[in-house]
Amino acid sequence: MIKEFLKAHLLFTLSILFFMGLFFTPAYAGQMEGPLVDAVSYYNQAVDAASQGSDQMAMDFLDKALSLQPDFYLAQITKAGLLSKNGNNSEAMQLLEDVNKTHPDNKYYLATMTSVFINTGQFEKAITSADAALLKDPTLIEVWILKGTAHGALGEFEEEIIASEQALKIDPENINAISNLNYAREMITVKQNKTHQGGVETTPISVFFVLTGVLVSFLLFRLRD
Repeated sequence: MIKEFLKAHLLFTLSILFFMGLFFTPAYAGQMEGPLVDAVSYYNQAVDAASQGSDQMAMDFLDKALSLQPDFYLAQITKAGLLSKNGNNSEAMQLLEDVNKTHPDNKYYLATMTSVFINTGQFEKAITSADAALLKDPTLIEVWILKGTAHGALGEFEEEIIASEQALKIDPENINAISNLNYAREMITVKQNKTHQGGVETTPISVFFVLTGVLVSFLLFRLRD
């Protein structure tokens, strides 16, 4: 029962995160010229495609953007997130390593690494990466949610509650943070009941094989005209 509940919780949380609201980073056409303008245009089209669930179309637009501006790090990060979402984690990691060479410890790089680590079942590394991202920007609500999810996967439900409560301070109505919070409380209750009944709590299972979604949406920045 606990295993099935854990699977369902993580699958729900990580799959729904991809469809959360987009962040926007303004850029002005007057500041850009030539290939950069076209790269931004392709990037914006990739954002639209990804937000509508058209991953392959988004990848095509990102590749076009990167062919014009190979060091367009937001496009690189977004592409890495989409690659991981679709199971290409080794390629995603390589792309993120390239980003880190030019933008070391960028908060969006760290956030995407968090999602990739979760997607590959590396929950301790996910927590470390999330902590680093939150140290740079504690308002990244999605990272708080991912941090909570990683703690929950390790059976660290008290820590999941703390992370969820931090997310809810930013957005009191966030359904994903509420889901994590309710899940952690439920698991603590189940654990306490087993203890009172003389049962033995099993070690949380590895659930990477059921994680089909990753945190990508907040990396899909629209660069405005």
